[in-house]
Amino acid sequence: MLSEEAPVRTSPVRLAQVGDYSVSNWGDQLYPGVTADLLRRIGLLSEITHFAPLAGTTLAGEPIRPLREIRRSDATAVLVGGGDLVRFDTTTVALDHMAIPEAERHGRLLRLRAAWFARRHFLAGPGVWLPEDDWVRGAPTVLVSVGARRMAHDARARAVVTRLRGVWVRTSHAAQQFQAAGVDASRIVLAPDMVFAHPALSDPQGSADRGRQVIRRRLGIDEPLVVFHAAAFHGWPEARIEAALRSLAGLPVAVLSLGAYSGEDRALAAAAKRTGVGALIGLDADEIVSVFAAAGVVFTTSMHAAIVAGSFGTPVLTPGVAKTAEAFAACPVPPRVEGVSDEDLAETVRARRGERVSHDPTPNARAATTAMTSILTMAGVL
Repeated sequence: MLSEEAPVRTSPVRLAQVGDYSVSNWGDQLYPGVTADLLRRIGLLSEITHFAPLAGTTLAGEPIRPLREIRRSDATAVLVGGGDLVRFDTTTVALDHMAIPEAERHGRLLRLRAAWFARRHFLAGPGVWLPEDDWVRGAPTVLVSVGARRMAHDARARAVVTRLRGVWVRTSHAAQQFQAAGVDASRIVLAPDMVFAHPALSDPQGSADRGRQVIRRRLGIDEPLVVFHAAAFHGWPEARIEAALRSLAGLPVAVLSLGAYSGEDRALAAAAKRTGVGALIGLDADEIVSVFAAAGVVFTTSMHAAIVAGSFGTPVLTPGVAKTAEAFAACPVPPRVEGVSDEDLAETVRARRGERVSHDPTPNARAATTAMTSILTMAGVL
């Protein structure tokens, strides 16, 4: 059992957690639950209210409130993350939440609609998750388990990031960007993404048993399954997906969607129909986790899919997504993930299917737990 001792509290500390939890993307949806589990491991008694651009519910059924309501919060501290939230492309974020597929993102009218959406749902600032004013007046803000796209270095952005009490980043590149923007190195924690501490990773056998039941029920397949996931925003349009699936002919293959984000579910379902492979569309979050534990091999462009599957010891193949490689470099014991080209995909899948890789997820989970302890200390919560 992982544990980091915290002072005994007689009443819960009130926290606001801000992220992208209501978007239909499995990786982002995992964060509230993993955060709550980390706080329990630390021993912190807390009450968390979740905020995101759009209202919704967490995987645990807790309400997610719109970002604009956070100004009325009485939170003691604000946690922003996890996720790829240090970004300044507000129009793209708006289009993501409008569920506009990548291939359809063109035209002046669509840009105007995105601008209207942003004004209605986001707070003013250089980035959606980096507002100019405090999220909650007088409450310290920390970033937890975040990725950083290209950092803006203008005065407006620097004023926002240098006001942060602490920053937990999941790549050395992000750490360097924050330092270049004026954040003192003593306030930057480089540690694995918090999904490396997902509680299911400590029970690989139970998760695999549940995954085999899902695969059998949905596909009627009892042999090691080739799970295929790819997203257009990682450079995989439908034509490329179809070509990859056709190269795997003769194997038990199913596409797996992680949500409706950027039209991913529609693209994968269409490619599966045209190539005659199985489709795992619309699974709930726990089912997705268990399928990754049970799979014979996983091909994915998703960092979080690679984290979960690799931590279970499932063979993982990726097309060289830099985000995944950088996140794994922050791990004390990174899971095994193998890069593969389109040309070598079929041969590598056949060679790896059914292999199991020995992997202990504990060191990475412990590192994430320690990072949360450090960042809460910076926020004055511990």
